[in-house]
Amino acid sequence: MRRRARSILAVGALLIGGASIAPIAQAQPDSSPPSDPDEVKVFRADVTREQVPLLLAAGQDGHELSEQVPEKGTATIEVILTDQQAKKLAKQGVDLAEHDLSTKAEARVADAAEGVFRPYGGKGGIKEEILRTAQENPGLTKAVSIGKTVKGQDILALKLTKGAKKTKDGSKPSVLYLSNQHAREWITPEMTRRLMHHYLDNYKKDRRVKKIVDSTELWFVISANPDGYDHTHASDANRLWRKNLRDVNGDGVIGTGDGVDLNRNFAYKWGYDDEGSSPNPTSETYRGAGPNSEPETQALDAFQKRIGFTYGINYHSAAELILYGVGWQVATHTPDDVVYEALAGTPENPAIPGYHPQVSSELYTTNGEADGHAANVNGLAMFTPEMSTCQSASNADPNDEWKASDCRSIFTFPDDEKLIQQEFAKNVPFALSVAESASHPDRPSSSVGLSAADFTPAAFPVSYSRGADQEVSVVARKSLRDKELKYRVNGGRTEDMALKPWKGGETYGGEDNLYFDEYRAKVKDGGPGDKVEVWFTAETRNGRTVSSKRFTYTVAERPKADTLVIAEEGATATQARKYVDALKANGRKALVWDVAERGAPDALGVLSHFDTVVHYTGASVPGNATQLQLRAFLNEGGRLIEAGEQAGGSVDLGGGTLSNDFSQYYLGAYSRTSAAGATGFTGSGELGGFSGPLAGAPGNPLDKAGRYGVTSDELPADEFPQFASKGAGQFAGAVNPYGPYAGSSMAAAVHTDDAYKRLTRTVDLT
Repeated sequence: MRRRARSILAVGALLIGGASIAPIAQAQPDSSPPSDPDEVKVFRADVTREQVPLLLAAGQDGHELSEQVPEKGTATIEVILTDQQAKKLAKQGVDLAEHDLSTKAEARVADAAEGVFRPYGGKGGIKEEILRTAQENPGLTKAVSIGKTVKGQDILALKLTKGAKKTKDGSKPSVLYLSNQHAREWITPEMTRRLMHHYLDNYKKDRRVKKIVDSTELWFVISANPDGYDHTHASDANRLWRKNLRDVNGDGVIGTGDGVDLNRNFAYKWGYDDEGSSPNPTSETYRGAGPNSEPETQALDAFQKRIGFTYGINYHSAAELILYGVGWQVATHTPDDVVYEALAGTPENPAIPGYHPQVSSELYTTNGEADGHAANVNGLAMFTPEMSTCQSASNADPNDEWKASDCRSIFTFPDDEKLIQQEFAKNVPFALSVAESASHPDRPSSSVGLSAADFTPAAFPVSYSRGADQEVSVVARKSLRDKELKYRVNGGRTEDMALKPWKGGETYGGEDNLYFDEYRAKVKDGGPGDKVEVWFTAETRNGRTVSSKRFTYTVAERPKADTLVIAEEGATATQARKYVDALKANGRKALVWDVAERGAPDALGVLSHFDTVVHYTGASVPGNATQLQLRAFLNEGGRLIEAGEQAGGSVDLGGGTLSNDFSQYYLGAYSRTSAAGATGFTGSGELGGFSGPLAGAPGNPLDKAGRYGVTSDELPADEFPQFASKGAGQFAGAVNPYGPYAGSSMAAAVHTDDAYKRLTRTVDLT
């Protein structure tokens, strides 16, 4: 893509060539081990924020780690691993200990268990209950099979609405309640099963429930993974199984290298990178052989297309979150977040008490997941509540038999009717509000009193337009008519321009816009020193005029320049002049923006008025606010030079959560290693022919230089063309950690548990 040729990581950290990785072939397990090496176990890991990426690389689901690790120090968190995977993490410096319950604790859990949880299939199972419920309520329900599992079981859905059998499926506003994509999350089918009965039991008692049922189609898929769910009930050793029962290696035995994560198998953004899902069958987040490869995924996809749902809730556990919106790219907000936030609530006022509402990718990424596919392929706005952990539920009542210390895992929700019912009850208001919103999806019925604003302007305080057009942006309700930009300069006459939908940039935008969208127009007036007042108007369907909040920006009085130098030294800039002088020597005229004094520059208000941006961090590290604006600038065709002794690398997304996504996916710089002893640089590729010495600056000795492996060496360009990247040169005086010990080339591969790799060579015998 063009973006890759325009973003360069420079000066303090240069890209280098890395090693090619051979394809993975699944190893066959030993047929007669003394113990089961494939058994997944619960471990407790004492980790810092910096070590979380190691857990993600080991196949742990980032959402299940959210909010658990503090900004400083360590936290003890739960990870699900085989013994081999645990040994690998231990070698990487992660402090691990297997979590075993004492005999007394196991006895307490067994004595307290009430037998509430039960399998899907077999006598007395959930499948029987779905069919019986449909038979007992013929006027309101019908049961259908939406497809088969990999083992041939029916995946049942129950339709609940007035005249369920007589009305055409999808003829009313429709809502999907989905659960149990992940087999071990037993609390989730209890949630949807009880919700189904809540509607039926209260239909004649509660006017609100009756109105929802009469006007809306409610569909319940209580287990989206019946095979996996039954597998977790088959033996205690299987209790923490996550995936479906695909026999990936074909050996007839279900083990660690088998199964597909059904919440990474959907076609939308499938396999976008290897962080949000894994290509390795041994991983808990293995995405499968291809998009929609699994019959369970195909069934849900076809079902959504057939019904045409408006909203959905996809219940998971266990992290006490309400997730919505983009999952595939970190910290990415979209137009439909307006309705998601109104329904999910805020961290201070969540729709489910004790849960934290957030954009799905606020901290960690996923790809190929159900929610993104539902919204962008099937037109269904879907939430994922991550229900309570075993520990939280066990602590709910200090006087009952359940103790948090007796929890085998965060997923082993107590088998206790009272606690299960309490967890269900606190989820009901949110579930009902989503159903009530189906008939007017862009004006949601919030259970916490929030509304979806007609307009959300993207305000900025200063424009660097210097008399040129200034583009402005607003998120607006799509159903509004005659959307216009209004503006006036220095309090003068009001001007107007028609708003047009933004189609998105090179990487993101133009999606997740079912009910709201981003619109843009250009202010045609305003010279240096002028103040421009901006607002937006439209008409509702009944002809009422609505207007946004207003904001005012000042057109900066600044010299003409084609390059902006963004100084982010962690304090008032002292080295910016060196960059300005270097650019001047090469025929470029530059201005300086000091982040310490002015904050992050806005992508539209400031960055869009320059051909090229140079962002340097000196001895400091990049800031997240600046990096997000630079990402937006690159997304719309900007050119960036990233410089500084610690250029690229990880940024703090908030609360100490580090992310290197921008470095990896926009700069092509995958993993950083020290380049101690660097004395000079020799360019290659587009920088070929350049060489020069390296030295420290006043107050900043050259003691933290680093180099990067190229992203395309980890994610090959033929498979991941969106990340196509190449090295920029080599340091003199520093040893290349990826270079061959002798000769000019070498082959290497990343270690993978429970798998082997082949090094092959093609010989021409003709």
